Amino acid sequence: MKLKECFEKGLLQYSKLGGDVIDKEIMNAHRHLRNASCCIEDNMYDLAVVSVYTAMFHTARALLFRDGIKERSHICIIEYIKEKYPDLTDFARIMDGYRRSRHTMLYGIDVELIADDASEGIDVVNEFIKAVEKEIKRTQK
Repeated sequence: MKLKECFEKGLLQYSKLGGDVIDKEIMNAHRHLRNASCCIEDNMYDLAVVSVYTAMFHTARALLFRDGIKERSHICIIEYIKEKYPDLTDFARIMDGYRRSRHTMLYGIDVELIADDASEGIDVVNEFIKAVEKEIKRTQK
């Protein structure tokens, strides 16, 4: 789905959001990142992957909220990041991979648990959060 289509279908909408929602989204991202780490320690790699994706989701939403955008579609968040933030495109692609993995972990029948996917996700989320925080601070000046 293209970004234009996301807006046309109402899956992304312009909205006035309270000032603290951005900070809350970053806090949510950190909370889900901690959850992912705990899941890895307990060898619950499927839940770790779900938490990694959720942390990326909240990180991305912080950017959308900063831009006055409300979302109704996970894929449209990814398309928005790809189009509006070229420097973050690699993170958007990785996020899309974790989005698909999350779907498999939650709804799949034959789930392959891969510890590396969960562990590598922790590093990626940390980098993504830092990049988004930097972007937000850059535009607040």
